[in-house]
Parts: sequence; structure tokens; C-alpha cells
Amino acid sequence: MYSEIVKPIDDKKQSALRTTFGLVILLILIVGFSNLIYNRYGITYGGYIAFLLYGLIGIYVYRKKILRYRYSLIKNELIFESLAGKRSKEIIRISLKKILYFCPLSYERLDKGTDYKNHYILHNKKSQKAWVLAFKGGEKIHRIIFEPSDKLVELIKNS
Repeated sequence: MYSEIVKPIDDKKQSALRTTFGLVILLILIVGFSNLIYNRYGITYGGYIAFLLYGLIGIYVYRKKILRYRYSLIKNELIFESLAGKRSKEIIRISLKKILYFCPLSYERLDKGTDYKNHYILHNKKSQKAWVLAFKGGEKIHRIIFEPSDKLVELIKNS
């Protein structure tokens, strides 16, 4: 059994305090703008716009700062999970026998006539360390784009 956890992008320039302060300032600006358009133009749905922006900011913070992924190799199965706090949710489970190909994302050549279903299980879609694993599930070919360590890559290749 082998398992590894991929944490969100750790930007050394941004501390938690700076991020929190920036979010508070952004939320104050959104409320101020919402009040401005209500007072000046009489537009009553400014609160809905503010609520929508809060939701979008929340989704961004969740995906970029909170969500982590776990890649586990147990016997001949590769298991992908999302982790948020103490909660974990299995995303997908693949038997290594069903793998069609496994290569770095930059080496992959897609067939235009094939119907693909993509699963992005990483934080940075433009990462140089991204790998793609493809398998057939039902009528579609599923592509899992993830960022395994060198050790996990070797374990998958040798299985």
C-alpha cells in the first residue's frame, strides 16, 4: 500500500494573514459597491450580485486553499480521494489492469474522434509535473490528470 497527499498551491508570498485580510477588504468593497448602486441608481438586486460574488470567492478559496487530494495505490487499484478538513470523499477507483496508457501530460496526443471524459485531480492544470492516465469506462475513455510523485509513477509503471 502506498499513499500520498497533494496539498494546495503553497504560495510563499501569501501568508494566511494576508489572504484573510485581502478577502475581508474584498468583501467590504463588494458591499460598498452594492450599496452604491442601490443608493445612486435604485437598483435593488445589488444584494443578489454581492451574494453571487461571495459564492464565487468561496468556491475559489475552497479549491485553491483548502481542498487536498490523496492518491493511494492499494494492491492493484489506484484510488483518488478529495480531502477537506477531516472529511474525505472517494472520487474514482481504477484497476491497474484497465489502464490504456499512462504518460506525462505534455507527451499525450489525443485522438479527435474519441469521446473523452476528463477528471482533473490536481491544483495546477498547467503543471509541468502533471501526468495523464487513461482507461475505458462504459462508452467513454476517461482521462485522469493528476500530479503523482516520482515514487508513485514508478509503482504504477511497474504494476
